[in-house]
Amino acid sequence: MAHCHYLSPGLILGSRLQGEANRLYQILTPEFGLINALAQGVRLSKSKLRFQLSTYSLVDLDLVRGREYWRIVGVYNGWQPDSKNKSDFLPLAKKISLVISRLIHGEEKSVEIFNDLKKIWDLADSQNNNFADLEVLIMIRLLGNLGYLDQTIKSKTLLSGEISLSKILEVNGCRRNLIKLINQALVASGL
Repeated sequence: MAHCHYLSPGLILGSRLQGEANRLYQILTPEFGLINALAQGVRLSKSKLRFQLSTYSLVDLDLVRGREYWRIVGVYNGWQPDSKNKSDFLPLAKKISLVISRLIHGEEKSVEIFNDLKKIWDLADSQNNNFADLEVLIMIRLLGNLGYLDQTIKSKTLLSGEISLSKILEVNGCRRNLIKLINQALVASGL
């Protein structure tokens, strides 16, 4: 029986052990949304995928749909944050992935959310950013894209267009009000 291969970029949000040598990854993709994908034998020392599938990395994946889980059969072009920013970036990535795993259920197209996260990952690596402002901006955009946000005039401007340095600077001026909006949305969502 022939299997159809799907090539897709993905953001690895987390993983857990599965059996003796396997690992089950939670991955956000633009076309398939939040998926669970199994990498067989990835914990073995001879595995070629072992070091490419690290948490919070952006990768290009070769996937096959399985009965219970997607299966990872190839990984290309892995990217992780720069080591000088990694200690500041990892807490942000952990918070974002926790919110995503709780708010997104099932496989549903998530192109806007994926593109926003990819841009945040790029900005985190490009310069010394204020990670607090990045966190507020991505949370506003994530909750807005999922429909949980009560949109005010300021949040509408932050939700439109692509993420940019100017949007990060806008956050700095009204962070307290935006955090109130985020907290209201999280309470409404039941998190």
